[in-house]
Amino acid sequence: MNKSSKIFVILFFSIQSFVFSQKQENDSIGDYFNRIEKLVSETKHQNKYQEINTLTALKDNAFGKKKADILLQLCHLYKYRNIEIAKNYNKEALAVSEELNYYNGIIKAKYNRAYLLFIQGDFNRSMEVIKSLEQEINYRKYPETYAEFETLKSDIHTEKGEYDIALETGLKLLDIAENTKNEFVLSKAHAALSHYYLRIENYQKALEHCLKGLDYIIKQKDTHYIFQKVDEIARMSAKLGNKEAALKAYDFYLKIEKELYSPGSYIQSVVYMNMADIYMSNGEFDKSQNYLDQALNMVKSNNYRFRLPRALMIQAELHLRTKDTTNAIQAYEKSIDAAENINAFDVIKSNSLILMDLYKRTNEPGKVDEYKTLYDAIRDSLFNNEKEQRIIILETRRKIKEANQREQALELKNVTQKSQLTAIITALASFLVIGLFIVIAYVKIKEKNKVIYRRTIEKLEAQLKRDDQSVQVKNKGSKVEDKTNTPLDNNIKDIILKRLKKLERENFFIDSHCNLHLLAEKLKTNPKYLSQVINIEMGSNFNNYINELRINYLLTRLLQDEEFRKSKLSYIASSVGYNNLNTFNAAFKKRQGILPSYFIKQLNEENN
Repeated sequence: MNKSSKIFVILFFSIQSFVFSQKQENDSIGDYFNRIEKLVSETKHQNKYQEINTLTALKDNAFGKKKADILLQLCHLYKYRNIEIAKNYNKEALAVSEELNYYNGIIKAKYNRAYLLFIQGDFNRSMEVIKSLEQEINYRKYPETYAEFETLKSDIHTEKGEYDIALETGLKLLDIAENTKNEFVLSKAHAALSHYYLRIENYQKALEHCLKGLDYIIKQKDTHYIFQKVDEIARMSAKLGNKEAALKAYDFYLKIEKELYSPGSYIQSVVYMNMADIYMSNGEFDKSQNYLDQALNMVKSNNYRFRLPRALMIQAELHLRTKDTTNAIQAYEKSIDAAENINAFDVIKSNSLILMDLYKRTNEPGKVDEYKTLYDAIRDSLFNNEKEQRIIILETRRKIKEANQREQALELKNVTQKSQLTAIITALASFLVIGLFIVIAYVKIKEKNKVIYRRTIEKLEAQLKRDDQSVQVKNKGSKVEDKTNTPLDNNIKDIILKRLKKLERENFFIDSHCNLHLLAEKLKTNPKYLSQVINIEMGSNFNNYINELRINYLLTRLLQDEEFRKSKLSYIASSVGYNNLNTFNAAFKKRQGILPSYFIKQLNEENN
């Protein structure tokens, strides 16, 4: 066989293998839809509206724990239909449970509160509710409630762009579920991981976890989450390039909706958004706009703040497809505003990048700079090498565990499958090699951090010898004149500088509310003049200037105050004006080259 023939054979078998795998996946999804249809036919007589009416009638004549349970069921049935009614039922359930000291009712009602806050986009308050119960809920005693809290926690971290914590939380829950073989916990763990992989755009893994979770939901005969899973299958099929399969999935969705019941506006809104996305990619813009209008109406009328940023992103993309750049820019900017309201930083980051490009096209350099500054700030505060390494390590650990499980299964099979076992051992060896590289990289980073730490201490000690009374602000670059701004009068500049130095000595910068406008008010000048003075005299923008002052102040205090060093990192961060630990870590590392936790640890060890 000549070389060209070999290439042809290899190509032929590669194409056949790809087609076969696609067919297998489609057949697998088809099998799940058949099982759903069977479940729907068995349960469609259980009308949810009839169930709501029955429970509403029962609650007025119920007492004690039974009343609390009925109110919790009503909250569960209403949470995707009418959030205000759901909140009222949950509030009443919590009051009844607390009066009876009914602990199971209390924790379920508090979970409902956290979940309802989540679906309205109030991630911080939702996480506060979770944290308040974290020590009390044991997975052995309350496995289902524990699983619901952990899944919600993972989802919040995913939505905030804290992907390493989201993945760690999901994998930990999956380990517990696999050890206990609890089907409900397994369905929740796979739901959390499917959400995580969807957001980092690993659609194949997202679909795998979605289908695994769906398998356990069908086994439990729970139709409540069926609609969400069918929507996820459709969305991920579209992202994987199989739009035909996605549209078939939505046809199936509409079919079971007619046979069963409406899942409620919360689910419907995201379904219509996803359908709009698919029709847009097919060039059917009128259909896309129709579904998107319905979705936006549901989102706004129910205050689903969580859904709004993505709906506006789809609207912006639809404007771009129809060559309407002006309205596209407005929609992207509205999406950023909506994302800021719920701290969805990854949405702000991606939209800022798009707006930079659009404003370049419309020749607006001022706006380009504005969104570049926003993009850089979000990127620096959300992501660093340690997070990326942590994600790699977590995924590698999970892969090794899965490989071990496969190896044990293969040992029980026929001897003819030894070739598969060899492949798994090879994969394990590869993981071990990867692990070795990770360890070597870790050691190198550790040594590098020690060198950076020692240099920092030496500089700090030398600085303190020169001046024990104040922390000097280091000017990072030469004075660069901003030719685009109006020249500043020297008298005004000197007055602003003199007042600014006085405020520096008073440590104005440790106020967490400190910003350009407030500082300008204190100095009795306008923000434009102040910004120019900082740019020209300090060789820096306002954010970098404030970070420089804060870190310099912090270094001196850490060196001199042993009790302060023993405080929690969150307290230390807030003491110098940072409300967000991620932002604090990013600012410290950008300035010093190491994380603050490492610096404090080394300082304490040397002191001891």
